[in-house]
Amino acid sequence: MASTITTVTTKMQVTIPEEVRRFFPVQAGSRLSWSVEGETLVARRVRGVSELRGCLTSEVPFAGIEAEKAAVANNRVSRYASKHRRG
Repeated sequence: MASTITTVTTKMQVTIPEEVRRFFPVQAGSRLSWSVEGETLVARRVRGVSELRGCLTSEVPFAGIEAEKAAVANNRVSRYASKHRRG
């Protein structure tokens, strides 16, 4: 992608050029994170939780929230017992 020049307005706003928007999917309401890396100003798109939905798929069936709570409780009991074992 060729270099594109934009101008900062008096309100410190910048228009994202169309060429960049095609490559970097942003739209009205998108959030950007700005950072300085050496002499370079870097903008990164901040993804919302809804955009991350489905990115961590699993083949393991979900047993249900009660089974998860029981598993956590059992893990805590066994860790406590091994930590406080009298010998």
